[in-house]
Amino acid sequence: MVSETASAVIAYALCSASMLVINKLAVHHIPVPSFVTFCQFAATAAAVLLGSAAGWLRLDPHDWNKIKYFVIYVCAFSAGTWSNMKVLMVANVETVIVFRACTPIVVSGLDYIFYGRALPSPRSFVAMLLIVAGAVSYVLTDREFQVQGLGAYTWVGVWFFLLVFQLAFAKHLVSGLGLQSQWTPVLYTNGLALGPTSLIGLISGEFARIGSVELTTTGISWLLASCVVGTGISWAGFKCQSVITATAYTVVGVVNKMLTVLVNVLIWDAHASSAGIASLVVCVAGGAFYQQAPLRNKDLELRTFEYSRVKDKASVAEAEAAETVDEERPRRPAA
Repeated sequence: MVSETASAVIAYALCSASMLVINKLAVHHIPVPSFVTFCQFAATAAAVLLGSAAGWLRLDPHDWNKIKYFVIYVCAFSAGTWSNMKVLMVANVETVIVFRACTPIVVSGLDYIFYGRALPSPRSFVAMLLIVAGAVSYVLTDREFQVQGLGAYTWVGVWFFLLVFQLAFAKHLVSGLGLQSQWTPVLYTNGLALGPTSLIGLISGEFARIGSVELTTTGISWLLASCVVGTGISWAGFKCQSVITATAYTVVGVVNKMLTVLVNVLIWDAHASSAGIASLVVCVAGGAFYQQAPLRNKDLELRTFEYSRVKDKASVAEAEAAETVDEERPRRPAA
């Protein structure tokens, strides 16, 4: 079990850390985000179906009562992936990483409301302060903010909202549907996402621009690479959520972005300033320090109450038994 958990975490960390940079390069050479996203979804769904047909992997029997829960998630997933592509076209990678590091703040609130988590501990509160401080510092030093103001973060805001929804709703999918194979949600998510992605591409007019885009060998190579890594991160994400807690999943998702920063600084010209990267380090460090609160003690309180009630009943029963024995005990005749 330990090796399975470690493998899932490492696979997710590597895929997540590399996916952001590969997507950045893919949309740089093929500036049609909906087309790139559609190819990734189609490639992943096709790979799962071919693997199942060949007997290399196992899928759960199709059940509409389970599939229907993926429809809402897929709409947000498709829009979130597309908006992430738009963000990468108008902002640098560090911008995405900082906002990604801020997700524990909102998710912790949703955990308290919907999943019975306790309020953040003092350690978590300090971590959230570090995250906010790092994010604000980065925004003030980011050249996109200085040039375009809050308008530079429009797409970031859309993507952030959709990401938070995905993180909260995905936990329900992996814990409440009883799926036996992690490839099943991968197929459902990517297969169902083809419809919304196509609709987005048609409405936005991006599909109409495909014919005018020059498909170079470099661009196709990065597109293929994004499809391969997209398949990996789809499986690793669901697998990771099934073997570790939500807190650990959030921490892994934030901390591994440091690898993305290092790679981005080495190969990309549009990386942040030194002050921006320092702010990024503070922000991600806060994300790594943060721990989701444990479940509230309602169950423990209920068990304590039930135990006390049973104990009281046992005490009453013992007293009644003692009285019965006392009544039945032969009494000495009065003198």
